Amino acid sequence: MRADLLMGIHFHQPVGNFDHIMERACDRCYIPFLETVKQYPDIRMSFHFTGCLLEWIGNKRPEMIGTIRKLAGSGQIEIMSGGFYEPILSSIPPRDRLSQILMLNEYVRTTLACEPRGAWVAERVWEPDLPSVFHDAAIKYVILDDTHFLYAGVRKDRTYGYYVTEDNGRSVAVFPSDRVLRYHIPFKMPEECVDYMRGVALAGADPTFVYGDDGEKFGEWPGTNRWVYEEGWLRKFFDELMKNRDWLNTMTFSESLEKKQPLGRVYLPAGSYEEMLEWALPADSQEWYEDALEDLRSSGKEEFFKPFFRGGFWRNFLTKYPESNHMNKKMIYVSGKVQALREKGAGKEVLADAEKDLFRGQCNCAYWHGVFGGLYLSHLRSAVYHHLIRSEAAVDRVLYGEKAFCSAEVLDMDADGFDEAVLENRELALYFAPHEGGILKELDSKAVCHNLMNILTRRKEAYHRRIIQKIEAEESKELAECQTIHDAIQVPDAGIREHLVYDRYERYSLIDHFLGSDVDIDMFSRCSYPEAGDFIKARYDLDIKRSARAVALVMKRIGKVNGSGVSVLKKITLPGKGARLTVEYIIHNISKDTVNVMFAPELNLTMPEAGSDRYALVLNKGQGRSGLNATFEQEGVDICKMHDANGCLSCGIAFSEPCRLWHFPVRTVSQSEKAYELNYQSSAILPAWRLDLRPGGKKKLGMEISVLT
Repeated sequence: MRADLLMGIHFHQPVGNFDHIMERACDRCYIPFLETVKQYPDIRMSFHFTGCLLEWIGNKRPEMIGTIRKLAGSGQIEIMSGGFYEPILSSIPPRDRLSQILMLNEYVRTTLACEPRGAWVAERVWEPDLPSVFHDAAIKYVILDDTHFLYAGVRKDRTYGYYVTEDNGRSVAVFPSDRVLRYHIPFKMPEECVDYMRGVALAGADPTFVYGDDGEKFGEWPGTNRWVYEEGWLRKFFDELMKNRDWLNTMTFSESLEKKQPLGRVYLPAGSYEEMLEWALPADSQEWYEDALEDLRSSGKEEFFKPFFRGGFWRNFLTKYPESNHMNKKMIYVSGKVQALREKGAGKEVLADAEKDLFRGQCNCAYWHGVFGGLYLSHLRSAVYHHLIRSEAAVDRVLYGEKAFCSAEVLDMDADGFDEAVLENRELALYFAPHEGGILKELDSKAVCHNLMNILTRRKEAYHRRIIQKIEAEESKELAECQTIHDAIQVPDAGIREHLVYDRYERYSLIDHFLGSDVDIDMFSRCSYPEAGDFIKARYDLDIKRSARAVALVMKRIGKVNGSGVSVLKKITLPGKGARLTVEYIIHNISKDTVNVMFAPELNLTMPEAGSDRYALVLNKGQGRSGLNATFEQEGVDICKMHDANGCLSCGIAFSEPCRLWHFPVRTVSQSEKAYELNYQSSAILPAWRLDLRPGGKKKLGMEISVLT
């Protein structure tokens, strides 16, 4: 009896993660893991470190680079490549896929002194054209899940080895990572892990076992530091491997490629690990999927039917979360700008800066959501926008030098069949969606590289029903043993149930509400009120006006307010100089009836540190002041300012005439690796004016928004 074990350990922290989290991961996970590996020189394995983590380590924990380099130099470990900033490769332009892999290839070659032959596929998100990019980057193998192979019709007993796949004649080897081992390591006793492999080896000839999973399981996931190091699981596991090395041999993936032949050719469908495919489903479909899976398990035939039972498709995160889609299409838009610089022959240094920021903005973690916070974490989204805006600012410097400019572009930026409008000057960039209610979807300060509309809408998630179930069942006892990340979610605070409120629309800005006099701030904040108009998410016509000193976007729609015909004209002007924009409304009653209603154009704004205490909402000339987490209403407001005590970024709104102002924080309920969390997303600011329009009557209203740095 002989068998081989290949272990691929993936270490990653997202772009924009907090330093204290990175430090904790190093001290409680990465360094102890490396130190333990050093003590077992006969155990061989393969490591993958993402470029974003390696950059941080190089600056803050440089001794780790020396350790990794020494382990690689001894031949005990090999280092894999991949996209430098851990993008979902299929979600970024093909030109950037290759560049990101080549970038990490070069880093591994020059800094870690070894030649990478394999690549880690971020979140194991696979699409059938990826072999071409790996082949072009001189990558010989990748690791996917055995689930990918089962979906392709490969039987489980034929997954103990590697296959070859290709795209248009360009091939790469694919290793199937064993699901049983991924769930056993490090959550089952070491003897159970080895017993599983022994049982398979006894039944088959010379199997190759593949384990490929996150390094954070070894100390950073909840409860694992105590289990893996204090209670000695990792040492015991390595001891068990050494005890069984007469039949179980550890090796690197490259060694396996050299010593063994492929099991055959395979073509894998688009996919990922099974939980990811579940998370990509819309919330209602995800609940349905969970119920169907539970029925399947109850039938006792789960393993028989599982290869034919799967969830969704990773790209549908872009439909499940329109904010993710906007961020993704913004990234592609910026990639196009950087490519235009390449074609113009821009200087290498400027191009390298713009490209690096673009690539950082492609880090996958903020684009989706599963058991980790991901998309729900404003600091991760903020980091993506920060780097994309920095990349755009670098492009501006090449195109315009030190000159002032203003531009307007109409294009279908998000590829939904409708045109968006982008207005820019040196200080600001504004992204509008006329077909979605004429809303402002993005407001970028280029000075500090921040999107003031980096916001996530409150929406239903499949796990919200579990929150309710756990609260009702009062399951508050502590979990007694180390569990997988999918099982270790703690019981939420009962008060979190009050925040399970779902928005009717995405929370951007210049959302044109018409409200009855009986609507109050509580009704509005909880989305339990009727709209008197039909302008929300409705299509506005658009026109661009250009002059020597400014560009203007004019949007217009004829709709209904309480059944009466009303025309709304909305004009946004961006000057050639200055970090400000003006918004002008003309509301025209075109019916034969008098229109009595409140008009309230909603704004949603968020600052670089979200709901931090460093920000305050200041009304008029300082008469009113509150934190961003406060809910209040105030009459007679003509100036509202989100003030930053640190002086980094503030935002002022001056109204054309005094208004009644509502303010409340928008908070989402999300699942993280440890608990259910309440996350501040934005400050909703609602200026409201009473309209009493007779037939043919018009009302002009407006505001000036200034971004202060």
